[in-house]
Amino acid sequence: MISIYPTIYHTFQCKADRCENTCCQLWTIDIDETTAKRYHTMTGSLGESLRQAITVDDEGSHFIFSKKQPMCPLLNEQGLCKVVLELGEGGLCDTCHMHPRFYKYIEDLELCGVGLSCEASVELLAEDTQSNQVIFTIEDDDGEFSSNERLGIHNVFELLAFDIDSARFQYTPNPNAQYYTELLELYGTTEPIDEEWTTQINVLSHDIDKLIASVQTYISTHDMGLFNKVFQYILYRQIDMLADYSLEAIHSYAKDAVEYILMTSATDGLALKQIAKWSQQIEYDEDNVELLLQYYDK
Repeated sequence: MISIYPTIYHTFQCKADRCENTCCQLWTIDIDETTAKRYHTMTGSLGESLRQAITVDDEGSHFIFSKKQPMCPLLNEQGLCKVVLELGEGGLCDTCHMHPRFYKYIEDLELCGVGLSCEASVELLAEDTQSNQVIFTIEDDDGEFSSNERLGIHNVFELLAFDIDSARFQYTPNPNAQYYTELLELYGTTEPIDEEWTTQINVLSHDIDKLIASVQTYISTHDMGLFNKVFQYILYRQIDMLADYSLEAIHSYAKDAVEYILMTSATDGLALKQIAKWSQQIEYDEDNVELLLQYYDK
């Protein structure tokens, strides 16, 4: 097995109560069967709190957060998880324990990472201002690769036998009226995670000329290095989808994602927040990913 890691994977650490946009909200979290059995039989106040928070149906046990209850009820007043405080991280269900880490497998290649929906992940990606490229490390069972070896995104694709012009891995902004109109119409067809997403698209669509002017000003006053790294990271996250979709579809998916993040950063500010928001809305909804890739693969 050959394992690939973006360098930010090795330094990732949950910010817990310091996180301004906790991941413990707005999700439906499936609880693995082993942990569910433990939660259902646990005694004491924590056990009671867990059972009150769990929804059980024909498909199993879940934590379900809604508009009325957007935050996980197991967070205390300081924003810390009661399960972790009392049981340690080993007391978490598999989903909560692993998030935002992800693992994808293509034959003997394991692609590891931390999702951009997480505030800490995005901050780590932005931290290295000396490079506008995502850097990866590689590990393998046979010791063929040195632990000091570093890869770029093009090297990762080469490991999968994709010989692609390196220029395809570089993001170039494209503020264009027709392009922006079509992109916003497409994103308007995605299933919204909340009303704020729909409102944001409507506001952006209201005056395309004004939007383009804002983006052009933003480009002239900000380093695009972070956006290039986000572009490469999104490509990396979707490599496994090449089994079902074309390279052009994956490339368009990543390009449109970063263009949308650029729009929202130019108009709403706080690029790091906009990256996480996009990821929560698109990357973490498999139906939205599929909807977009099917559109690009037409």
